[in-house]
Amino acid sequence: MNMSGTLRTSLIIGSILFFVFIINMIRTKKLELKYALIWILTSLSFIIMSVFPETVFMVARILEVEVAANALFLCIIFLLLLMVFALTVAVSRQAIRTKRLVQELALLKAEFEEKNKTSKQ
Repeated sequence: MNMSGTLRTSLIIGSILFFVFIINMIRTKKLELKYALIWILTSLSFIIMSVFPETVFMVARILEVEVAANALFLCIIFLLLLMVFALTVAVSRQAIRTKRLVQELALLKAEFEEKNKTSKQ
């Protein structure tokens, strides 16, 4: 149940660096906040698990999983599924928006060409 000091320190530093990286991506406008929220929550959960490794064992007990690493993998898989779903929703919205914009552009182009034809006559 104990974690070595070196491993714990490495996990804390890595988790904090990941959090800072996400915040920096938002600050420099390379990542929108609405897409970054799940990454912020993920990095905060990594920090919590690094600082308080007993939370992993507590989650394992709650989920009735014998090995804490398996509970951690289960949680990570669930988190990845949530991320994939959120990204699928975002892609679907963008596809709908793109289709609507293409249709509007086609209508405007047809209207423009019609006005050009009538003005030339």
